[in-house]
Amino acid sequence: MMFAGLFAMNVMAENVKFTISNMHCENCAKRVENALKANEAVSEVKVNLESQSVCVSYDAKKTNVEAIQKTLTAANFQAEIAKPSSASS
Repeated sequence: MMFAGLFAMNVMAENVKFTISNMHCENCAKRVENALKANEAVSEVKVNLESQSVCVSYDAKKTNVEAIQKTLTAANFQAEIAKPSSASS
């Protein structure tokens, strides 16, 4: 029964990746992480300074991509939704 409850809680979990063109150092990366984690709907944040990107897992019942992007903009970061890369050769 507990397993079913945990599974149901994760059904609405969504992921989004943003590129952040003005994230240049570890301090910037930490600011991005802290800004996103302040949102209770965000469950996981993975910042990649090298690729200037951040992957965010969030509860789609409580927030959406636009709100997350506005959080980054409010923290003075230029965030755009990352385009999926095609792996065709």
